[in-house]
Amino acid sequence: MTDEIQLTDWEAVTTELQQFGTTGEVTTRDDSIRVTFGSAYIEVTKEGTISTGMPLHELEHEGDGSLIVDHETNSISIHTDELNYTFRRP
Repeated sequence: MTDEIQLTDWEAVTTELQQFGTTGEVTTRDDSIRVTFGSAYIEVTKEGTISTGMPLHELEHEGDGSLIVDHETNSISIHTDELNYTFRRP
């Protein structure tokens, strides 16, 4: 199932990322959530910053947007006015 979540819906963001990170390490704070899979990670803050990192690249975005979480393909797509990026769980 694919769910699109606005970054402003903090409860949904944390719920979906906790589920996405079941095979990794999930760190949840009041203002951020980080999911780590070895050397790869995705982090979202309550203020709307998204950071990702993998061995060969990194991404950082601030501002409005949405996350599309696809648990079947183990991916999270980040959509904004300027950006379409997909993070795949290693």
